Amino acid sequence: QAQIATYKQQLDNVRNNREFDLLSKEIEYQTLEIQLSEKRINQYAREIDNKNADIAAAEETLNDRNHILADKRRQLEEIVSETKKDEERLRLQAKELEPQIDARTLTAFKRIRKNARNGLGVVYIQRNACGGCFNRIPPQKQMEIKMHKKIIVCEYCGRIMIDPDLAGVTEGEA
Repeated sequence: QAQIATYKQQLDNVRNNREFDLLSKEIEYQTLEIQLSEKRINQYAREIDNKNADIAAAEETLNDRNHILADKRRQLEEIVSETKKDEERLRLQAKELEPQIDARTLTAFKRIRKNARNGLGVVYIQRNACGGCFNRIPPQKQMEIKMHKKIIVCEYCGRIMIDPDLAGVTEGEA
C-alpha cells in the first residue's frame, strides 16, 4: 500500500510517457500482488478452520476411544480377577507334574514357550496346519503326530504339535 502511494505521488511529477507507463504498470502490479496476498490469506484462513475442525474431531474420537479403553481395561481386570484362582490352581498342578517329565524335554518346552509370541509351547493341528504359525503340515507328518510315537516339532515355529483328540478338542471346535 505504501509503495502504491509513493508511485501515485511520483505519477504527478512524470516528464514523459514512458515514465507514466512504467509507474502505472507498477501500481497495477502492486494492486495485483495485494489481491493475490489477500486471496492466499483467505485460503490459509479456511485451511486453518478446516484443520481446527479436524483437530476437534480427532480429539472427540480420542476421548471416545479413551472411554472405550477404560471400559475394556475394567472388563479385563474383572476377567483376570475371575480367572486368577483357576490360573493359580493350574500353575500348582503344573509344578506337581514337572518332576514326572524328563529334564531335557522340560527345558526344551520352557524354551519354546519363552520364544513363542503368544506363550503357547504345545499346539494342536487346526485345519491341516500348525496351531501356532498356521503353516501347512504334510499328511505324513500329521499321521506321525496322530500315532503318538514321538514328539513332533513344527519345522517353522518350533512348537510341539499334538493331535486335536489328545488336546480334547473336536474338529468342529478347532
